Amino acid sequence: MDKKFKLPPQSKNCLTPPEEIANRLSCLIGHPFELTYKSRTDGSNIRKLVAQTLANGALPESASMGSYRIMPPRGKGVPKILLEYLDTYIVTTGTSYNLQVWNRNPNIESVQVQYNDGSKLLANEVRFVFVKIDPEQKVVSGIAVLTPNYIVEKYGKFGKPTVKSQMIISSTARQNVLAQPGSILFYDDEIQIGASGNQKNLSQYNIHQDPSPESLLPLSTIKEIVLEKLMGQHIPPASTKTRGQTLEGMVARALGYIVSQGDLLAGGLPDIKNQALEVKLQDSPTVDLGLYSPEFEEPIKGCESFTTQNIRYLIVLTNPDTYCIDGIVLCPGSRLGLHFTYVPEKNFKCQRSMSMEFFERHKGTSVFNP
Repeated sequence: MDKKFKLPPQSKNCLTPPEEIANRLSCLIGHPFELTYKSRTDGSNIRKLVAQTLANGALPESASMGSYRIMPPRGKGVPKILLEYLDTYIVTTGTSYNLQVWNRNPNIESVQVQYNDGSKLLANEVRFVFVKIDPEQKVVSGIAVLTPNYIVEKYGKFGKPTVKSQMIISSTARQNVLAQPGSILFYDDEIQIGASGNQKNLSQYNIHQDPSPESLLPLSTIKEIVLEKLMGQHIPPASTKTRGQTLEGMVARALGYIVSQGDLLAGGLPDIKNQALEVKLQDSPTVDLGLYSPEFEEPIKGCESFTTQNIRYLIVLTNPDTYCIDGIVLCPGSRLGLHFTYVPEKNFKCQRSMSMEFFERHKGTSVFNP
């Protein structure tokens, strides 16, 4: 995407009206777009496509250096296409769409860009461009340009921010994992936990039950199981959430649990609570740790005697080309920092569920606040 799109407009009054944005983007209906199911890649590709299309018409003049100030630290939460003050989102399939806005609350008047003349661009003024993709036809099937106020009026306020901690697995750190014997980075529990014979009991338990002496397996036993049953397995391309649920099911069944789809949708920390085991899939440098990070010791609700530092982490490293599991990290949380880097400042996201019927109703069109 051209660097000019990363600069704010000369003033709020220079922004292209949203009705005109919807009109200009209408030419994208039927445009080829093949999903990679890598959220960062797909997000970047659709953003570039929207920016390039808008560039075919008149764009706002960009603000001169020194005439404005980006207010959030490091620009967190500021819309990606800053010149037109808009963010882009991909919509695919399902019964509902979960809109996630990172590091910005669209409900409120919060200054994102402050101009020297006293004018401002606020969080609740960002325009949202939703691009509906038909995964089977591999084309753009619809576009909706919406304002935060419209979304709030139609679907309700954005939910309370969910704080997310993150960890970086650099390319060097990843190669170090793959270079380990068996391509597994392993640390055992610091104290003896459970017994290997408990595996025969696990079909009687639900993965979300509290851990118990009769259900817990030692990490050394889990290591043997995942090396035999997970390494080399294929996790099909899909959304990050779907692939994570697929992995969680694979791990649970490999351990001996009987798992339903409802179990995988329940969420919670850790994923397989009955083993005090958090399961992560790593196909980009950033690993979302969720509400808790092993960087800081905190008790885990429902896991008596377990904290963020001694719950067990299973992180699988997938090949970006084959989607197969190439490597595994299995260790207590306290060991992760020895090899990987915690992101020092927490990110957060505000969420709002939207009906997929809304996007289906406007299939084949590009609309603004219909």
